[in-house]
Amino acid sequence: MNTANARVRQEERLREVFENLLATVKDFVQHHEVTHDEYRRAVEFLCETARQGELTLLCDVFLEATVDAVESSGRMGTASSVEGPYYVPEAPVLRSPCVLPHRANEPGEPMLFHGTVRATDGTPLDGVMLDVWQADANGAYSHFDVAKEAAPYNLRARVFCDERGRFEIRTWVSAPYHIPKDGPTGGLLTALGRHPYRPAHIHVKLSHPQCLPLTTQLFYEGDPYLDSDVVGAVKAPLIVRLVKQEDPAEIRRQGLGSPFYALKYDFVLPHRTAKAA
Repeated sequence: MNTANARVRQEERLREVFENLLATVKDFVQHHEVTHDEYRRAVEFLCETARQGELTLLCDVFLEATVDAVESSGRMGTASSVEGPYYVPEAPVLRSPCVLPHRANEPGEPMLFHGTVRATDGTPLDGVMLDVWQADANGAYSHFDVAKEAAPYNLRARVFCDERGRFEIRTWVSAPYHIPKDGPTGGLLTALGRHPYRPAHIHVKLSHPQCLPLTTQLFYEGDPYLDSDVVGAVKAPLIVRLVKQEDPAEIRRQGLGSPFYALKYDFVLPHRTAKAA
């Protein structure tokens, strides 16, 4: 498809989606008999949300999981999940096995995140890139909440698997956290009687030239917020068990002086030509 045709298709799509959205909102206003005062308060709320830099956060909290559900419908392979507002592009590039960038004396329990990446036909995928990011043991993300003395790209990296699709990444167990509670998004959640917490998780974006990209999250079994994630992004296939490793030989192999946790997960990516299930 040439550039002109692509632009026409985009314009047609914009008109179709926007006009339908506008009609839906107008029906909503009429159905709920929204007053002019309520309308102005809603507009001011959105303006204040933008002024405080929370517009992305607001949309991700209330809408992104639904967008993910629509886009991933019928997709084969590993389940997807939301990206969220804390992704940062251009993280350092590493090759497996590796340790994520971190601060000296990084707090928390050491964790080995390992597994394989295969295509839906079982073929190991050589050269898959895992773009990994996570909160720290205090629930803070680098570039957003971590103190200025934090390492650049703390607990973030783009990691290439080996020729057999294997990866081995040493990091630290992340903690549950709450989205900002004092801004407009937190205030709205309070007014709705909802808590602002997310279960502990680790983010992964996977890419390979022959396969469809995948954005997902892995959640830890037993987390108290699995059933009430403020974002609604938890999916059963993405809940994993952390296994404590206490074998002295394995502890030495990892260059650690104490037991650590292991998170094993095998990802499956559909080929770009794969049909939906």
